[in-house]
Amino acid sequence: MDAYDALMRDGYVVVRQAIAPAVVEDINARIALFKRRNAKAVSRNLDDHQRLYRVVNLHLVVDAITGLLTHNPAIDVCDRFLGEATTLYTSLYYERGSEQALHRDTPMFCTSPGEKYLGVWTALDAVDDANGPLRVVPGSHLLPPIDLQALRREVFGDGPVSPMASEGWNAYQAAVARQCEEAGLQSQPVHVQAGDVIVWHPQLFHGGAPHPSAGTRRSVVMHVTPKSMPVGHMDVFYGQTPPPEKAPWRYYRRGRREIARFGHVDFGHEYTRRTLFLRKA
Repeated sequence: MDAYDALMRDGYVVVRQAIAPAVVEDINARIALFKRRNAKAVSRNLDDHQRLYRVVNLHLVVDAITGLLTHNPAIDVCDRFLGEATTLYTSLYYERGSEQALHRDTPMFCTSPGEKYLGVWTALDAVDDANGPLRVVPGSHLLPPIDLQALRREVFGDGPVSPMASEGWNAYQAAVARQCEEAGLQSQPVHVQAGDVIVWHPQLFHGGAPHPSAGTRRSVVMHVTPKSMPVGHMDVFYGQTPPPEKAPWRYYRRGRREIARFGHVDFGHEYTRRTLFLRKA
């Protein structure tokens, strides 16, 4: 079974050693250099073990990260799934496990047409139960659709739905969790080595396991779409707001791939810094 068939069967696929060791080493070294050059900017995001957490779009200032798009055979799987060339929309960088509850990405990555999105997770360290592996629920992408309009009425009544509505997020994820339980589907950890890549279906139920150790779990998640694909959030997902016809952001090119251009890096959804003011690595 090839990688695409595995993705469609299980909702995720692990492409072993998709990223060359030299590329992994270079990315890790350049991120370490970025942290030294921007000590003040990153300081609020560091935990007690000096680990960064959930940095959005670090690839805009550490260009080596874009090699995970341009030199990655797992992206061929994405091309086939999306039906056209894969582009990088946004990314997340972690130095410890996300420890995020099981969830689907679709309320925050709502495309039109639907399912024109994939998560692409690259391990920059070996990951096992000691440092917060990704947890997946195989087959959860094949569950019946949730009745979103009924759920919207239950949660919001006749009121508006904001793009970042936590109550809408929580209600949807709880509904998917009930479906998984009723279907007898269970989560399992995915252990990987540095350079392994996990691609997951937009409807896959997944999350992050606890990270009990003081060591790192360096990784990059790329959120990929076709070029100019509009991406809506909770208001679009629940039908409150019609999706835009075209994405408003521009792109720049690396090799034969294109990357959405934004003007800032977000640290843990707590503060941002303009890319112009960050010393690049």
